[in-house]
Amino acid sequence: MMILILSVLFFAYLTGEAIRARQDRKKMQHVIYVNGTRGKSTVSRLIAAGLAAGGYRVMCKTTGTLPLCLHPDGREEEIRRRGPANIREQLKYLHAAAEEKADILVIECMALQPEYQRVSARNMLRNDIGVITNARLDHMDVMGETRGEILDCLMEMLPEGGSIFTAERDFRERMSERAKALGSSIRFTSPEDLEGVPGAAGIDFSENVALALAVCRSLGVSDEAAVRGFAEFRPDPFALAVYHAGSLTFVNALSANDVTSTKMIWERTRGGEGERLILLLNNREDRPARAADMARLAGELQPAEIWLLGESLPALARLCRKKCPGAEIRVFTNADEIPLSAETPTLILAAGNIKNEGIRLAERAERELRKEGAADVH
Repeated sequence: MMILILSVLFFAYLTGEAIRARQDRKKMQHVIYVNGTRGKSTVSRLIAAGLAAGGYRVMCKTTGTLPLCLHPDGREEEIRRRGPANIREQLKYLHAAAEEKADILVIECMALQPEYQRVSARNMLRNDIGVITNARLDHMDVMGETRGEILDCLMEMLPEGGSIFTAERDFRERMSERAKALGSSIRFTSPEDLEGVPGAAGIDFSENVALALAVCRSLGVSDEAAVRGFAEFRPDPFALAVYHAGSLTFVNALSANDVTSTKMIWERTRGGEGERLILLLNNREDRPARAADMARLAGELQPAEIWLLGESLPALARLCRKKCPGAEIRVFTNADEIPLSAETPTLILAAGNIKNEGIRLAERAERELRKEGAADVH
């Protein structure tokens, strides 16, 4: 009998929650759901900043290095969790957006499994705008072993009868077919879209800015207003940053934990001939697949040295030694041991994971080195 009563009460709770979610969704003009392998937090923040500059009241929730909520009044709140992340958290901010009379909720996808992506975006929040930054090889144990499979997973959050925007340059036919099946329009963006838009260059990676601009344009925001908002947006904490100290260039790419993104960052930040490359990898014990990816990155970059930080380092050292037998491998127990100076031109490319010692290393670089610029990983 008690089980029956509890079941009835739980069903009543779920029904009430569903009714409240529908009511709160009707109070807003749009819900913009942002997904992708890299750049989600920055694109979410850029869209929110551009829309706010265009006159909308916007709430923005991101789940990058730190989960954060940007309120319509400009406050930035760190989201405190009592347990593991759960997609029900998305409903909390739908309710908050309604309570704060937001016109638009911009929210970053926090799910990996395709069924959770679909439920959180289409069932819980009923998004009418879907944004995909890119589809790269990451979380392959959950999302798929190929870029196409990962894209299929990401597309589970796309809206029915809505609008889709993407900076992904491949898979156009695949994405167009999905959009048609959903009855949604789709817009492919590129850096060329920024030509003739004063002030748009240099704010962030052009792919990110062009994608955010397309969304803002679709909602009636002028280019002038959107770019004014972009210029004032606050990057995600611990996002990509480049620092200098004499002959040393330190690149905090710790949030870039896939091979493609990290190589792109290296290409954009590397110096000239004669520069020594040190690949610094911060490892997490619960990310064995990512450790293998970082060893593959070492094999492709062939750095002069590989510095290891974090957890399960003997195993990572063995992987790196196989891929890069000519590199000197050094192991560090904490971020304070990392040398942040060099006598000859040297680039330290820090990648792998931002958590734990990675955060402490990023904070140390912020304190001790001269920053050149910051942008999210794309």
